[in-house]
Amino acid sequence: MTVTALTDQGILEIRGRDAVKFLQGYCTCDLLRLTENQALYGAITNIQGRVETTFVAILDTAHVLTPVNEPSILLRMSRTCLPYIKDFLAKYAVFSKATLIDRSQDIVCFGCDEALPEPYGLAVRIPQRPKAYELWTSAPIHASSDLDTWKAREIHAGLAWLDQQQSGKYQPFELGMADNGGIDFQKGCYLGQEIIARVHYRGKTKTVFRVGSAEGACQPGDPIYAGSAKPCGEVINTSATGAATDCSVVIQTDVLTQSLTIQSRPFVLQS
Repeated sequence: MTVTALTDQGILEIRGRDAVKFLQGYCTCDLLRLTENQALYGAITNIQGRVETTFVAILDTAHVLTPVNEPSILLRMSRTCLPYIKDFLAKYAVFSKATLIDRSQDIVCFGCDEALPEPYGLAVRIPQRPKAYELWTSAPIHASSDLDTWKAREIHAGLAWLDQQQSGKYQPFELGMADNGGIDFQKGCYLGQEIIARVHYRGKTKTVFRVGSAEGACQPGDPIYAGSAKPCGEVINTSATGAATDCSVVIQTDVLTQSLTIQSRPFVLQS
């Protein structure tokens, strides 16, 4: 079994009587589907319908990691995004019986290729990534610190994780969330929902989410070129694989069949 410490991720707890009702108004997935054994992948969006962060959410009904007798949702997201997201949601939480708490110092996330025994903490699995598990725990666990293998698994599962510099840049469909179930189009209203639904049902998208391989090293935020001086896309997540780098990208649809480069080196999209 391979266990990897997800040191780039943090945990935000939303605790209180209105925790589910409150967060339901700011995210793309339907939190009413959360159960003790069902985690969800989704995004928190702004009024322009753009993604502030993606997350994995779980409802800690057994209070394994949270105080007893209070409803509590735990969200895993990029550690760089968490302080910003906490402040973003806090502006709206003043009208609800919900408290936001950064739990990154006492809850640690691990990625696993097998399910660990439940006494360790919360075993987390999402439909978008059926062949991998997470463990959220307060217990010390021996684990690898090499994130690249886990990041490659997430990239090829079509999951996108934004850092703070990428917050607010993309709509959910540009991150593939309309295709992988990260958006529930049947749930009630949430911030930016009308814009997201309009694009989905009536719009013709000019950019899409894709996975590919770049020669040499590259990093999130690197521009992609298709033979002109103007970028045609941007790298979202990366994982070094020997002399190459696996990448998830947002790219214009009209260049998908053209020769592409990142940092003047070839970049090839998966078919």
